[in-house]
Amino acid sequence: MHVVWYTAMSIDGRIAGAGDDMSFLDAVDGSGEERDFDDFIAGIDAIVIGSGTLRWLHGQGHDLPHRGLPIWLLSHDEELAARAAAADPAGTPVTRVEGDIAAVLDGIAAAGHERVWIGGGGNVAGQALAAGRLDEVILTVAPAVLAAGPAVFDHPALGRNRFELAECREYGSGSVRLRWLWTPLPA
Repeated sequence: MHVVWYTAMSIDGRIAGAGDDMSFLDAVDGSGEERDFDDFIAGIDAIVIGSGTLRWLHGQGHDLPHRGLPIWLLSHDEELAARAAAADPAGTPVTRVEGDIAAVLDGIAAAGHERVWIGGGGNVAGQALAAGRLDEVILTVAPAVLAAGPAVFDHPALGRNRFELAECREYGSGSVRLRWLWTPLPA
């Protein structure tokens, strides 16, 4: 199974500003962003998301990160999971899970899924990386410095990791799309 962390960040590595402010994304001149995301999501067959990201989506008027794909919600909050599951009960199954992300990903693989999107946030992505289960990182880098907020990998148990650059291209004027593939550290 292939696990991908696809997100946007500021040039100082933040995926949101203080108070979960996402206005830095206005600095992204998204020429092609929608098409790229549509192409990306067409190759995904499951989503893993943390409760903080889902709460943020709800606060912005979105009920789910994407409809039509099964979602695993890492959360202790049964009410949040029930609200997400009720948003599209016929087309978007939502499974609330707790605990070790490696075990969660093993369960997703056992269910037959092959390409999983870490839909947020930085803590969930950090857990996947710390567990050695993150294969690819796709970042849109916005020309902004936030100075505070959650980091792209925001997990205390994160060790050293290495990635190989697979793609680097300009987005509009001033933004960059980067795609890295995980590679083992040299012995």
